[in-house]
Amino acid sequence: MRRQNVMENETLKTLESLRSVHWNFNEKPVSREDIETIVQHSMKAANSDNLTDYSVIVVTDPEVLNTITGGESQGKAATCLVYAIDQTRILRCAKALGYDQYQPLHRLYNFFIMLGDVFAAAQTAVVAAKALGIDSLMTNFSHRHHPKEIMKLLNLPEEYCFPVIQVVLGYSDRDPKQTRGRLPMKHVLHYDQYQPASEAEVQAMIEEMDQVYPEYISDQYKHALDWYFNEWFIEWYDEPTYRELYECLRNSKLVYEPD
Repeated sequence: MRRQNVMENETLKTLESLRSVHWNFNEKPVSREDIETIVQHSMKAANSDNLTDYSVIVVTDPEVLNTITGGESQGKAATCLVYAIDQTRILRCAKALGYDQYQPLHRLYNFFIMLGDVFAAAQTAVVAAKALGIDSLMTNFSHRHHPKEIMKLLNLPEEYCFPVIQVVLGYSDRDPKQTRGRLPMKHVLHYDQYQPASEAEVQAMIEEMDQVYPEYISDQYKHALDWYFNEWFIEWYDEPTYRELYECLRNSKLVYEPD
């Protein structure tokens, strides 16, 4: 009886229906009213010290979106919410009150807090969008496609601000039954203490991923994870990409470097 009641819960139904649409959006636009409803409700997510230490840049121009995604969007007319860590507001408030030397202490601690705030807001945006019948894709193209150039194009401050995660919004004609699965909860959930996976459980996970991604099994790759470790895992973050990302983040001053 309880399980039946759970499945009748509208919020849980929305969560159950979540799926990532990988740029498979049609031409139907997302209205400004819906965009603002989604962002407003994403701001209901938990937030450290209630500082709202992020900003949201809405990208609706297909050409701009295609540029900042490195061509991933393929010119599609989708809406993209760029969620960026942003401490510039609190620093300006400090200066306005006479705290000219104010700088956030323990920046690594603050950085983790801000990451949590940004991801909580972005995921809440995904849920809010789905509740409105709008599909989404959560992605991190700002890490892979010249973040410094993306920040300049979006007029983001060079210091104390950094684009972390993006939520692409739109409508898809894709069959919801095509949604990809996740690992069963038995591999993820631990009570009281963490329990390392047994060899049998590791083999089970490998086989389960084969069932989720059969198209990656071939003469070259016996298992789907073989493809993942040989191609996908190393595709985006080569050495130049990593160094550019690191330099951009370091220059933002969001992460403190001890002398």
